[in-house]
Amino acid sequence: MIISHEEFQKARRISRAIQEYLEQTGSHGVRSTDVYPLLARKGLIQKDRHNGVHFRNYLKRLHKSGMLNLIPQCKANKNKSKSYEWRFYSVPDSKIISNVESVNVDNPIVPDITEAEIDDLILKTKSHIDKLPKIDTSILPPQILELRKNYPRAYEKWTEREYDIMNRAFVKFKNIYKVAELLRRQPSVVRKKLK
Repeated sequence: MIISHEEFQKARRISRAIQEYLEQTGSHGVRSTDVYPLLARKGLIQKDRHNGVHFRNYLKRLHKSGMLNLIPQCKANKNKSKSYEWRFYSVPDSKIISNVESVNVDNPIVPDITEAEIDDLILKTKSHIDKLPKIDTSILPPQILELRKNYPRAYEKWTEREYDIMNRAFVKFKNIYKVAELLRRQPSVVRKKLK
């Protein structure tokens, strides 16, 4: 699997956050649904109403590609229904560092600008996003309104202007999560649209 610099860094941040959580709570063998709220609160993974479905899918992608060692605390076990159950166990700091450093990152995607510069551009572009067409939110069902608390433009119609902003932002940022932050949409949706 070719892993982008963005995905590599995301896995490192998730690993560190999980390790801190395990050490602070003294927990052992916690489930993905137990660490999901912490990771969502820290903005490391996409929030969802299914208690971490995007996080579990992310773990599954890492596992299938042989890259789960980026998060050495995670152990994948198949249950009776042949689906994966994800458990997390504290590991020595040396294991985290050695696993992360031993990963071969092919073709890393490195942004041309710093994260602070990206955040500044997001602020400057806010007015352009505000001018994009909006739907009447009074017709939206409660679950979509709930999702829009985290992603204010979720389920808005995509326009050519928004596609243009998205494509130019991705070329500049090289970070799907920052593009999603700019557009105020879900990272998974932005990833699909970029493909």
